[in-house]
This record gives sequence, structure tokens and C-alpha cells, in this order.
Amino acid sequence: MKKIRIGFIGMGNRAYSLILPLLSEQFRERVEITAIYDKDELKHQFARETIQNDNLKIFSDRDSFLQSGLDLVMVTTPQFAHAENAIAALDAGLEVFLEKPMARTAAECQAIMDAEKRNGKRVFMGFNLRHHPVCGKIAEMIEEGRVGKIQQIVCTDYYSGGFTYFRRWHRFAANSGGLAVEKGCHSIDQINRYAGSVPVRVSAFGGLDRFLPDKDAADYCFKCAKKDSCPFYMDMDKAGELTKKETGIDAVIVNGGQRMDLCVFNTEKDTFDNHLITIEYANSCRAVLAECFTSSVKATSGRQFVINGWDGQIWAEMTGRRIRFYPNDPYLDSAQTEEINIPPASGNHGGADNLMLEYVISCLETGRENTEMRTVDGYYAVAVAEAAEKAVSEKRIVEIKEPVF
Repeated sequence: MKKIRIGFIGMGNRAYSLILPLLSEQFRERVEITAIYDKDELKHQFARETIQNDNLKIFSDRDSFLQSGLDLVMVTTPQFAHAENAIAALDAGLEVFLEKPMARTAAECQAIMDAEKRNGKRVFMGFNLRHHPVCGKIAEMIEEGRVGKIQQIVCTDYYSGGFTYFRRWHRFAANSGGLAVEKGCHSIDQINRYAGSVPVRVSAFGGLDRFLPDKDAADYCFKCAKKDSCPFYMDMDKAGELTKKETGIDAVIVNGGQRMDLCVFNTEKDTFDNHLITIEYANSCRAVLAECFTSSVKATSGRQFVINGWDGQIWAEMTGRRIRFYPNDPYLDSAQTEEINIPPASGNHGGADNLMLEYVISCLETGRENTEMRTVDGYYAVAVAEAAEKAVSEKRIVEIKEPVF
């Protein structure tokens, strides 16, 4: 069988985390990474040292990259470049894998869907959470009817590394769409999936409450007088050593020459560090997403889902890989609770990345329809998140506009 020729647009950390499994035994006889497009010369070196393939072509020009004989383009840039690059690849007649979120706004998502339709090519929406074994088991239980009609969904996401967003490009809404888009889209996509309906309106509260300017702090950790007491202090030397150990490549190259120890307080920013989002669906299901980036508690870092249906409840912990099911019957006692422990899986994101890549490659090999990584799901995740950003800023309920197919 002829190998699938893959090219990456954007050679950052996300590209790296997807390239490694593609070079593994699972995929290396089925695919070949033949091209990289990135404008940063250090990222070119990062690609060469990571892929180590004499046939690899590296481009600073996108048109030349798109004409290099590819079967699949994987767009792993920051999302401010998603729409432009995905549309260019589709217009070049290529299949596309698009890392989450689909784009910064619903309008950009619609433009990608329009390009997908007019070119008759597939876009595989890169929500790796859809392939996480815990999330897959939840979906399976819902599809089996065990929960019955779903009335409410609650998701909490207290990411212990959330503070790092405030020293990276994500902190500007013009780049990320806001953190409800950047981080929330994952959870919102799962909530949309479990609700089994179309989101129709959103309300939200949020704010930037902790990562405010600190006159006693410096702009960078390495020269800050508070570095011995600040919980968010980054030691660049130790971080560089860890990067070198994990990748085998110098951290300066991996980071594209950028310092990563910007002060989380004194950086300019226009995103929120916490928010609560309420979503209402056409089938009367209602959901709440709570995200907080000010917590650094590693023991509780990650997502939890509570799904309350007329026939039962699901309580799921992604970090602990545990699901509990409670029949919704007032005459049953707690001893009849069912506990499901999801075994560990190999690969990043709890095994989700490898399963996601397997789905994409299998679709390309067999030509089968893409039913699990659809752009319509990417659209609704961004549309809800964008509405939440507006709801906070404008202090109002925001209606969701349906996409045009």
C-alpha cells in the first residue's frame, strides 16, 4: 500500500506531539511526513531534528508547500492562522486535519465549511477529547440509553497549568478568540455531544481577577525580586533542561528563540482567568461549564463531567479515569452504584491522540466518510465559546447562529 504523504503547517509543540506517534511503529509503514511549512528558521531546525528524514522538504512559502505532492495537510498553527491555512489547503485540493479550536470565530468556521463544501474535500476536526477512552465510554453509555433523557450537564475544568496562558500568545483574544474558545472549546464540544441537540443560547460570567498588574514584579521571572515567593516563577534553565531531556533538542530551537518566562501578572492581556458558561439546547437540556485558570492544584487538574438524566446519573473524572453510574430510582440505595475504571492507554492526552490519528489515517486509507471529526461540531464548539465571550463582555444572553451547510 502506498504511504500517505503528510505535511504540517506550523512546527510548534502541538505539531511535535502529533509527529511523534506518526513516526512510531503504529503508523510509520503507513504514512510519511514529507513537508513542513513554517516561517521561523529555528522551527525548520526543530522539524529536521525531530523527523530525521532525508526526503523531508521544508518550506517558507505556503504555495510551494501545498504543491509538493501531499495527501493530507495538518494545520497546527495558533488558531489566528487556522482559517487562512485550512482554506488554502482545501482550495489546493487537499484533505485537512485541523487542530482545535476550528478557528477564532463562528464566521471563520463558516468560511472553512464553505471551502470544504466547494472543494469536495474532508476536514478532520482535531478534538482529541472525542477519542479519549473516558469520553468515549460516556458517549457509549448515553447512546445505550442508560441515562435516559438528559436534563443537565455540568463540566468543571480546573487546569493546573492554566496560568501559562497568560505568558503565551493565547492571552490576546485577537490570537486565540479568548480562553473560552482556546480551552473551553474542548469541553463545550463534549457537552454538545452528550446533550444530543443543537445549542441555542448562552449566558456567562467571568473576569480577569488574579493575573492583574503587580508593580513589585518584573516583566520576566529571571530578573524578578519576587521569584523566591511567586508560585508562578519559571526557572528558564530548569525548563530548558527538561525540554532537552524530553525532546533531545535544544529548548531555544523548540521555543523558536522566544523566552518563556514572561510574568503572568505584568504581561499585557485581554482574556479572562475564570468563567462560568451556561448553555441551553433545543431539546431543553441545559449545561454549565466552569473553567478556572487561577488554580494550580495538580491533584484535581483536569475535567469532571456530571450528566443527569431521567433514568440515571454519570459522574466521570478524566484524570482518575473513573466513571460512576447511579440509577435514577428513589428506592435504590447507593450500594447499586456501578463504578467503571478505564485502563491507561499509550500516547499523549490519555491515549486520545493515537486513537484520533488512527481514525484519520484509516479514513484516508479506506476512503470512508468522516462521521466522527466533523466541521459542524467544530463550528458549534466555537460558536458557543464565542457567545460566552460576548455574554461576559456585553452582560447579556447571546443567541447561537446556525451554520450554513
